[in-house]
Amino acid sequence: MLNAVDPRLTLARLLESLAGQGVAGAAVVGRVSPEARRVADAHGLPLFTLPATVPLDQVEPQVLRYIVDRRAELHERAQDLHRQLSELALAGRGLPALLARLSELTGVPVVLERDSGVDYVGGGRLAESTAAAIAAERPALDDWLREVPLSAFDPPVSLRSLGNGQARLIAPILVQGSIAGFLSLLGSDGELGELHRLAVGRAAHACAIELVRARAARDARDEVEEELLDVLTAGRPGSHQAARERAKRKGFDVDAPYLVCAADADDPAKAVKIRAAWERLLATMRLSALVRERGAAAVALISLAAKRAPEARSLVEQLHRAAGTAVAAPVALGYSAVRSGATDVAAAAREAEQAMTMGRRLFGANTVTAFADLGLYRLLYALQPLPELRAFRDVALDRLRSKDRGGVLLQTLGAYLATNGSPTEAADRLHLHRNTVLYRLGRIEDLLGADLRDAEVRLGLHLALKIGEVLDG
Repeated sequence: MLNAVDPRLTLARLLESLAGQGVAGAAVVGRVSPEARRVADAHGLPLFTLPATVPLDQVEPQVLRYIVDRRAELHERAQDLHRQLSELALAGRGLPALLARLSELTGVPVVLERDSGVDYVGGGRLAESTAAAIAAERPALDDWLREVPLSAFDPPVSLRSLGNGQARLIAPILVQGSIAGFLSLLGSDGELGELHRLAVGRAAHACAIELVRARAARDARDEVEEELLDVLTAGRPGSHQAARERAKRKGFDVDAPYLVCAADADDPAKAVKIRAAWERLLATMRLSALVRERGAAAVALISLAAKRAPEARSLVEQLHRAAGTAVAAPVALGYSAVRSGATDVAAAAREAEQAMTMGRRLFGANTVTAFADLGLYRLLYALQPLPELRAFRDVALDRLRSKDRGGVLLQTLGAYLATNGSPTEAADRLHLHRNTVLYRLGRIEDLLGADLRDAEVRLGLHLALKIGEVLDG
């Protein structure tokens, strides 16, 4: 028949043209050439050979009926899967239960990706090569999503090769207009079919339902915990007993030992990340805690009542590492003395925040400072609002500061006082010749009109320098 239409028209050329028009398949009466088979295989086009006795006008409606029935069956199975997964999500069973059911229903491994990378693998182990391929493809996913319409109820699905004969069907999880993660079904090349495609799309929507539910529950819990922590740290008279009872209902015994940690990342967005990192770490360590962010800082009230609770210093060092990793930036952390009782929470919070602030000022942006280690700075920090503190510093040092070019005299005086009045040790600390230090000390005495050999003079000047560190940061 083709020859009758056009002698140059071969079955291979016809199939090439039909494939470009989106034809789902082709039925042929008669012989199929090897070239036509190659074209059909190259385009994934099903090719049926029929006996010459079969009337084509009867084949077409039967094929259409099969396609419609098959698609209806697939959608019915996909809807049943979606119903089961949505019920798990609405019941608050959590993502692991939901994804385990998805793997059970589809019979293939499931992978959930979040911001931190692969977050869950169900129904099999993830080979290192597959994990590497998934990680390497992340930028390409962003390009794909810019080209397709996004819908939380009906998210786009893409079949993507992972190499080594492996492939995956992937769909984004959309929550309130943003991408909260990616859900994938894994299989060998050719294994993942239309049912899997429908399943991963429906499952991504069910995951979005679970994430919205979990976020709402977490926000409500966080609001309660933040308000409770605010009440405890404010230390308002008459609020302690009620706060103690509320904390106990949440599993936090304020009459048992606790400490307060505060971390400053110098950025409110980073404080949110620190809070999340602390909550994960403390949950892993099975330590009860109330955590919240305050501006650019994160604050945690941590119970040490557990039988295997770590030592305070060990705990805060783990918190410091977790915070630094979460924000990929320096973090100044301060912590209080170990206390107990609802009435002491406010004092512990002040200690932690003072240690955080003074530690950052004195020792740098990436430090861990205990309030107990601040020494004299504890007193000076508390007196900081008093005008007398600044006046004392100014009277003691103004004449020196006005003549000190580049601050070398103040630096020399500080080293001299820190080494108990030893010019030799001060010279070693400053990497100077001893005679240079002696000359500068003589200049300092002339400007101040004071004898540095006098212990009272040295005490006053040392105190003035420390006041300056507190006031000037």
